[in-house]
Amino acid sequence: MKLTKRLLAALLALTAAVSVTGCTGSSGKDDSHEDKVKVASTKDIAAIPEGAESKLQYLGDHDLNPSETAKEKSTEMTLFNDKGGTVEYIYASSFNINTKLSELILADTPPDMISFSQRMVYPCNIVKGMFQPIDDIVDFDSAMWSGMKSIADQYKIAGKHYIAPASFGDTMPLMFYDKKVIENEGLTDPYEAYLAGEWDWNTCAELMADYVANATGDEERTGVYGWFPEPIFATTGTTIIKYDEKTDTFVNNSKDANLERAANYLYDLEKDGLIKHANWIGGAKAAFEQDILFYSMGRWGAATNNAPGESDDWMCVPIPKDPNSDTYYRQLDIVGNTYMWIDGSTKKDAMRCWLECCRVAYSSDEYAETTKEKFFANNPYWSEEMYQMAFEEVFSDKFVQIVDPGTGISAEISDDANANTDTKEAINSFMYSGTTLSDYSSGAQYTWSQMREKYSATIDSELKKFNASYKEFIKNNKAKKS
Repeated sequence: MKLTKRLLAALLALTAAVSVTGCTGSSGKDDSHEDKVKVASTKDIAAIPEGAESKLQYLGDHDLNPSETAKEKSTEMTLFNDKGGTVEYIYASSFNINTKLSELILADTPPDMISFSQRMVYPCNIVKGMFQPIDDIVDFDSAMWSGMKSIADQYKIAGKHYIAPASFGDTMPLMFYDKKVIENEGLTDPYEAYLAGEWDWNTCAELMADYVANATGDEERTGVYGWFPEPIFATTGTTIIKYDEKTDTFVNNSKDANLERAANYLYDLEKDGLIKHANWIGGAKAAFEQDILFYSMGRWGAATNNAPGESDDWMCVPIPKDPNSDTYYRQLDIVGNTYMWIDGSTKKDAMRCWLECCRVAYSSDEYAETTKEKFFANNPYWSEEMYQMAFEEVFSDKFVQIVDPGTGISAEISDDANANTDTKEAINSFMYSGTTLSDYSSGAQYTWSQMREKYSATIDSELKKFNASYKEFIKNNKAKKS
């Protein structure tokens, strides 16, 4: 497929993404990536006052202190220790962490903090009262936090902030590819298509189809492997479950025409044999060795043990844009460096200090270059272009980062541990990937209409229960104020 030129307006539109208001559950634009706005420094961190409680209890599946698996002390922990704080680790597996937290809260022995997780935190566990608002300890109009205000606003409940993102995470997927393969096949370089404003669903599908069609002999080529269907839906700028600002409720959005277009696009890719299905084949290198054109995964999937070697020439681009939109929408990722303040914790000064240490560690000029140097020390054959795309470009204001409330509505809709679907995924996740799958009994590929028909009643029922809890939560919060 040869690169074509479109109207200049398309390219201009790409560089001027539309701002979206940051209401609860709505899409929002981060106006300044942490690598661009470096305003906070160690001197801005409020030390823990003498006499105040300085030890935070952290519930999680890994120790934040140096350990056998992570021997080097993190920048945020070093800063926190220097300001007089310490962290005590309480173990919980990733599978039962919410249950463990509930038990500790009910026993009136709550820990102080827990790592933010995409699953069940927003809005479900906030509405359940597991966490307390952070507005008394985080000023989102301050220089330190203003760069993350529009992101934090998307998670507001009853006018309160519960989440203070220190930085963006590395779990949301990029499309990694081998430039040598692209060149040898005579295909358009996806990065060049991106720069020209032409990196969209259609371009991606044509590249995959051409690559697979060029197979010779016994080659078994595939277009894409990894986390791909759900991010494609996100590029439409909407989600299966969304917050409706007018009614102040969370609603079933599965009849949205944009979602149906995404589902049909994925249906066609699957029908044409362009999507690779496997439980786990490894990182990017393993994918390329299996003749897969695109490896769709967070940047961790192409780093450290999965990183390119000396003879490799890799690149990455975002998930392709919806061709019906001038805006690049992307799933919001703040997992990894964001912490929730647990209800019942009284360690206000220590919690404020910890959050500020995390923010400075991931936003300050003092540490940004060090972080980059450490990355290249472990990944010496990443190119500067690849780093810029993966660490900066996709978090710039070219992209509108969107929150999916469906990751945290109820156990049946959102929690894989309670799933009864074919793939044992929660309904929200399963619907996103459904049209790339086949019914186990009939072997027929699912259509979007079938997915909607099968699960809409459950979604409506669960939303009815959740919205009742949500209204009660708001009512109780108003009562506390009066």
